[in-house]
Amino acid sequence: MRHLIAGLCLALLLGGCSTVNLDTAAKLRALDYLRDDVASLLIAFDVPRGLAPIEDVSTLNFDVVVPGEGERHIKAALVRAEVDDVAANLAAPGAGRAYHLFGFAKADQAAIRAAQSWAHGDTGASSHATIALVPRFCKSGALDPTQVTISVLVALPGQTQLAPLVDQQLLADVLAASGGSDLPACA
Repeated sequence: MRHLIAGLCLALLLGGCSTVNLDTAAKLRALDYLRDDVASLLIAFDVPRGLAPIEDVSTLNFDVVVPGEGERHIKAALVRAEVDDVAANLAAPGAGRAYHLFGFAKADQAAIRAAQSWAHGDTGASSHATIALVPRFCKSGALDPTQVTISVLVALPGQTQLAPLVDQQLLADVLAASGGSDLPACA
């Protein structure tokens, strides 16, 4: 498995489509993709005003492998999350920043839970799951990539705080590492 920090820092903000591996959550208690309620995960983007993740286009890929049994691959679209206890307890965003809260549609939640349940049928330690966040962003107005940072925060059900997965990653660094591209204009 790749480490969270390297994967997230290098891939988060590709203008078109980028993959962010969430293989470990070092700043969060260990997230167990086969046993934790991943379907109810709250994903919060902390971005500057003028940059936004695109709903229903940004996805989370949930892949489960049970050796000798097969694989399950779910591509769950990120949808606007309903405000819950976690969101209600968020500190106000910083000056010039905004939160965008996402979760999953009921059908995608059911598919993730079905894949987890299927994997639980294997009692061996060889079953595993991976998650890849594939965000798409748009911009409104001019953004300076050398000044624009983003954070991605997550919380499992029952948690009262969001934990950072990406903390203030500079857009220019990500674009330089990936070859760069322009962000589309928000509709």
